[in-house]
Amino acid sequence: MKISSRPRPPAVAPLAVLTAVLAAALALTSCTAPTGPSGSGEGTTPAPGPSTGGTGGAGGADEPAPSALELALDGPAEDVEEAAADAVAGMDTAEKAGQVLVGQLGAAGTDPASIAELNLGGIIVMGDAVPVAADGVHDVEALQSRLAETQEALSANRDWSGIISVDQEGGLVARIKEPLVEWPTPMSYGAAAAGMAGAEGADAKGESAAEGDAAQLATDGHALMGAQLAELGFTLDFAPSVDVTIGAGDPAIGARSFSSDPETVAALGTAATAGLLHAGVLPAPKHFPGHGSVTDDSHVTAPVQDASVADLESRDWLPFRELLAGEEQYTPMVMMGHVIVPELEPEVPSSVSAPAYEALRGVAGPDAEPYDGVVVTDALNMGALVERYGANEAPVRALEAGADLLLMPSDLPGARDALVEAVDTGEVPAERLDEAAERVVTMLLWRDRLAQELEEATVEEKEQAGVATGSGDGTGMGTGAENGPEAEPEQVSRDLSAAAITVVDGVCGAPLVEDSLQIIGGNEIDRARLAEAAEAAGLTVGAGPVVSLVGSARGSAQGDVVVALDAPFGLAQSSVSDEGAMVALYGRTPGAFEALVAVMTGEAEAPGALPVEVGEWPAGTGC
Repeated sequence: MKISSRPRPPAVAPLAVLTAVLAAALALTSCTAPTGPSGSGEGTTPAPGPSTGGTGGAGGADEPAPSALELALDGPAEDVEEAAADAVAGMDTAEKAGQVLVGQLGAAGTDPASIAELNLGGIIVMGDAVPVAADGVHDVEALQSRLAETQEALSANRDWSGIISVDQEGGLVARIKEPLVEWPTPMSYGAAAAGMAGAEGADAKGESAAEGDAAQLATDGHALMGAQLAELGFTLDFAPSVDVTIGAGDPAIGARSFSSDPETVAALGTAATAGLLHAGVLPAPKHFPGHGSVTDDSHVTAPVQDASVADLESRDWLPFRELLAGEEQYTPMVMMGHVIVPELEPEVPSSVSAPAYEALRGVAGPDAEPYDGVVVTDALNMGALVERYGANEAPVRALEAGADLLLMPSDLPGARDALVEAVDTGEVPAERLDEAAERVVTMLLWRDRLAQELEEATVEEKEQAGVATGSGDGTGMGTGAENGPEAEPEQVSRDLSAAAITVVDGVCGAPLVEDSLQIIGGNEIDRARLAEAAEAAGLTVGAGPVVSLVGSARGSAQGDVVVALDAPFGLAQSSVSDEGAMVALYGRTPGAFEALVAVMTGEAEAPGALPVEVGEWPAGTGC
């Protein structure tokens, strides 16, 4: 069957691959998957109790009293907030200023002595700070040791742990690599969700059931990824991206987005946020007011969002509204991006714009309480701010505008001193710094309590709270979890790729290669991984049909089979032979290439569907 350039019909591929995916994912937890469609008012995580498997809450009259874990998942209790207020009241201005700063590990101000002197809130690990072993893989034991030393300095003379953070989304944005499990791009979840929706339609189970299955997979995948990070000493992951991509015109987000559909992004983003929390890792959904629908990259310049607030509310802000308005799940933090929204404040990046923070605090709507969690800036050393403000002016402007946590200022000690001076001179009200520091300390005290309750909870208590209980970490180090069944994150990562792979144009369900293939394009690692997967399947590499790998979102290729490795947009400029196929892989992990070989040899069908428009192929296109 050759697929056409139109959305897939309701009756589509068989469920064999999807069954394997869900079996692996559901081995993690016995909690009930979300059932209500995003935006319906039901949320993507059900209410608590044994019959619903929620993430926390009081439960009904016929339900057992909430456990300590459920209460912790509900958010900071009053005693935590009071303890934070008391702690901040005992700090001087310099200590408060240090508490709201997160520096880049390895930069000035992040050695143990300087951390103590600055009273630093935390650090972020970028790729250049990760030790590399002699064999070229990341030395996770050395990293774990360094993070332990850093945490000791951060938490000295405090009653709470400091922030040890990283950008670990999956796909291209993954600072810690092998031997940690590699995950495909977040768009893999969106492609699997789109495929499940079609397959579930064939089974007459409906889109909401498919959404629940996909959301459960996102929860489980992020719980496993978070467990590996937690074992190394991380307490915060700047993920997930809940930006709604517009497709090929989006230069910064692309496959970091789950989908171009706001409700899908809301469902998967909420599920991913829950998964990280289930591992005791703070999530930071990003990048308000939405980075997926602008055509510039804030790493380079400040993008301008010309859409009206009304349009933003129905598209870019919908995932944030779902995250912050739902009573079923507490979201401790949100990241503010550097996008300019002229309707909010002309020519001012949102990260230093008071109206943008007001919009975020009120995004849940007039009937909901304003969001009172932590709002963290995107990195303050990015081009969007560097081109406008000095190294020390940007942190001051961000704090004054409404930020609570200031990420990666260009000059960490200088930023601390600039904040102190701004408060001392009255440029920034002392109350604004107090508010920010109290929110940060409240979040950190709460995270410590949540981590403790997760460690002490029984399997039954975790099931009642809807918490994933997988404990396999794939590194040989173990997560320290003693309860619950083992689930190998490597296998779940492979199953995710198998559920996401999409034949965008070409022959479905029939072999694309027979005994051999030629591999071109991509990079050396891509070609080697595909060759290894092909040879493991009994194929000869070096002759036969040409499989051309597109390694960038805006690349193109020609061949018998053209494969987009990350974002699928390059397929629109590519061409294949009459009996060939265009394939979207959404990742370049070993498991992704194994899935590709299985589809090309006809051993498996491609169950995924496009989660975003690609050229003439609309979202939903697939086998």
